[in-house]
Amino acid sequence: MASLDFVKAYQWNYRPQTPKRPSWFKEWPGGARIAVTINIMNEWESKPGPHTMGRRPMPRDTYYTDDFLGLTAREYGVNFGIWRLLDILDKHGVKATVISSGLTAELFPDTVKEARRRGHEVASHHWDQTIHPTVYKTKEEEREAMLNSIKAIEKACGERPFGYMSQGPRPSPFTLELNAELGFKWNGDFDSDIPYTMNINGAKVVSVGYVRPAYTDNDIVPYGLAGGLQQLKDEFDAHYEEAQRHPMKFRYSMHNFTGGRPGLAKLFDNFLQYVKGHPGVWFCRCIDMADFWLQQEALHEKG
Repeated sequence: MASLDFVKAYQWNYRPQTPKRPSWFKEWPGGARIAVTINIMNEWESKPGPHTMGRRPMPRDTYYTDDFLGLTAREYGVNFGIWRLLDILDKHGVKATVISSGLTAELFPDTVKEARRRGHEVASHHWDQTIHPTVYKTKEEEREAMLNSIKAIEKACGERPFGYMSQGPRPSPFTLELNAELGFKWNGDFDSDIPYTMNINGAKVVSVGYVRPAYTDNDIVPYGLAGGLQQLKDEFDAHYEEAQRHPMKFRYSMHNFTGGRPGLAKLFDNFLQYVKGHPGVWFCRCIDMADFWLQQEALHEKG
């Protein structure tokens, strides 16, 4: 059996196999010990299916294949969920990153327009939640979808996205190269305790990770509302304790159709209030984290 080229397969030619904490990384801006980043996943599928809700597949003998269980969940997210979450962020004065499908921006442009107006970052979650980058057979197919998402978001909110995360996340062998070629500053496809810079054919893209460490609302749901809040608090406490030894990041991501429901939104409200009671916390958008990393790296390279 032919040996697998792990460097190419895992893209270790562009990103470190083992990310290291730089010697200069002693704190976040303002002397903060922990960076807390909130994400709202603003997704849409051209063909919503049972995977949207994770249960109750269509009948085996179904003739009409449009799955309204999945469709109405997505509609709930863009019509109600995201607005509830944006209002909670306003209440606490916290700026977040809204990671939006290009298709969402095209069909429901007010979701990204208003998010940007309120000071949140709008990043690209590729084009269509139904079609992951791994489906494309060529780099050009993936480029076209990525460009469509950039154009739709820019048209909706007046500013192109500078952050990208694939659905899943499940990037293809071409995703990082396309991120660099299309001018993205950060990528959220790879998990790590710390950010790190990827040199992609001479262009720098910061890996800010997704939710490892930390959680999504999907992780929290099985615990119930009271248990979910306690789970988030306990996880934050563990991060915060470790942050006293070295800077940490904590990320909580909510899907507009799950975390945007009243109960889970109230859980999020309570969690933000809890985190704000701790000193040394930097609430930041993903673009803020990426800009900080690039600036500090450039500063210390010169030194």
